[in-house]
Amino acid sequence: MSIIETPLQLQHLALKNRIIRSAVHSFLAGEDGYMTAAEYNMYEVLAKNGLGTIITGHCCVDPLGRANPEQVNIYEDCFTDQFRKAVAIAHAHDVRFIPQINHAGPRAIDNEDLVDVVARPLKKGRHARALTVEEIHHIEQCFIEAAKRLQQSGCDGVQLHAAHSYLLSRFLDPTFNQREDAYGGTIENRFRMTEEIIRGIQEACGEDFPVLLKVNVDTKAEDAEGYHRDMVWLLQRAKALGVELVEFSGVDFINQPKTATLYYLSQIKRLHEEVPDMPLSLVGGVRSLADMETVIEAGIACVSLGRALIAEPDFVTKELSGGEKSICLSCSRCFVLPHMHPGIRCVWVWKKEHAKMKTL
Repeated sequence: MSIIETPLQLQHLALKNRIIRSAVHSFLAGEDGYMTAAEYNMYEVLAKNGLGTIITGHCCVDPLGRANPEQVNIYEDCFTDQFRKAVAIAHAHDVRFIPQINHAGPRAIDNEDLVDVVARPLKKGRHARALTVEEIHHIEQCFIEAAKRLQQSGCDGVQLHAAHSYLLSRFLDPTFNQREDAYGGTIENRFRMTEEIIRGIQEACGEDFPVLLKVNVDTKAEDAEGYHRDMVWLLQRAKALGVELVEFSGVDFINQPKTATLYYLSQIKRLHEEVPDMPLSLVGGVRSLADMETVIEAGIACVSLGRALIAEPDFVTKELSGGEKSICLSCSRCFVLPHMHPGIRCVWVWKKEHAKMKTL
């Protein structure tokens, strides 16, 4: 039995193993914001292939903060019931099902009134204005209402998306946050919006409803060591608030060398050593059973998989059966391929489909 198969008891979640499907956008929902049969089938395949936890792709909490045209919505009550079927699929295999909730900030689509932490020019001649404090509180409430709906649908918790340059991560990161009010400056202030959402969810859903965080372990700001100290403070604060687990990604995962693995292990291991009682998970460059075991043996509670599961949804089953390392090339074409070939994310899948067509 591999160490990745050992159960884990968190504060309010009992996990059958240490393996998390990290949130990746599926490109499978309809433009109406509802899951499709293809999305449910994806969860079925993932759930029966050795995962302990599935975190969904980011779900939109505010119609003005939608990131993708084929993104699952949870900003109104009408979107609640669709999650019940997904929960049932996961629970049938004793897998925890946790939606990730998000606001795109200035990366929102179909919105001419773009907002950001501070006013700034954007690409293609566009411009974002600074959020007012009243608007910050409105968005916080959007997150809280989304969590209430997901709790009602039977989900096992929610993960706040505070990574990858979406709105919450832009408040956390000094690269983007130059505010001079209570939401800018110190890490206490930059974390304030996320903390107010966590507290609001706990008040609305109960303190036993799990809240997870996804955060960047690094920054493009010059003071990398200062950002590390900020993350130590964040983990200590997250522990005090009762956050269930913090998953760390990074700002540059797409630009990592194709041969690289475990991109952020050294940083996350250092954080774990400084805040040992806050459960963590690592995502980024996990390409084999040996990689997964290395993460857990380093004292990290869980290991998260992203692109490896896009390339091979049965990756964990294959690895535990003695398979080779992931076929994933870290080419990141999974971010553009669905726009050219709807329903297909991986070049390997596309090549197989293309080969079939040539034989017809």
